Amino acid sequence: MAEIELREVPLFSEMDENEVAGIRDIMEVMKFKAGQVIIREGETGDLFYVITEGHVQVIIRDADGSDVVLHEAGPGDFFGELSMLTNEPRSARIRAVEDVTTLVLERDEFFNFLRTHTHAAIDVLVELGGRLRDNDRILRSMASRNVNEMDEEQMTLGQRVADKVADTIGSWRFIITQSVILITWIILNVTLKVDQRWDIYPFILLNLALSFQAAYSGPVIMMSQNRQSLKDRLAAEVDHDVNTKAELEINNLMRHIEELEERIDERHAELKKLITDSK
Repeated sequence: MAEIELREVPLFSEMDENEVAGIRDIMEVMKFKAGQVIIREGETGDLFYVITEGHVQVIIRDADGSDVVLHEAGPGDFFGELSMLTNEPRSARIRAVEDVTTLVLERDEFFNFLRTHTHAAIDVLVELGGRLRDNDRILRSMASRNVNEMDEEQMTLGQRVADKVADTIGSWRFIITQSVILITWIILNVTLKVDQRWDIYPFILLNLALSFQAAYSGPVIMMSQNRQSLKDRLAAEVDHDVNTKAELEINNLMRHIEELEERIDERHAELKKLITDSK
């Protein structure tokens, strides 16, 4: 990657040619094949990557152990800064979507770069804020999707039948159909000749049929309601988990931002002192 191309990366856009040449000299080129894992969750991070060619995916694991792609980064984007700022293990996995070329800074060089280039530190803050917003959106979509999927996977045949029966009995179509049948039943058993009536007044056969219907429909409806209660409890548990994860993520990112701001303030104080001493 030529030096003039390095200046096209937003992180280095405000540097002059001499600064670009200086930062480029201390950056190492690292290349990765498509599908190769660049960073793994839990490992200690001491490298900061700037993508010059290709695309990578930032991946985490949800509560079920499934991979969730938080976002995709391409030329001009960077990654690996969070664990370097906090000295904590990597929180996500980075995987190359295609052949990727990166420029790499080590921890001390990265900190020196942020101390001497305030605009780059601000770019890192903006990137952290954007990732917070994207992560929150993805976590919300995971919650609304997974509740229904988990409930669908756990349903038995009996529960499906109970839901279908409850939906049918609780509809206007069922009420209208049953009303038509009852009215027709009563009218025919009142107006037909006595020897043609199959259920004379007080309609004992009709009462028996309705009693059977009530005896079976009641428990089936209760089964459906109990299953709905379990689904509501599952949804509440998932909401709680997602809210907890979101709160932790927000707290972590806010702490990262505060630490970065403190470093910027320290650098400003150092620069002020140098200016004062030089006078």
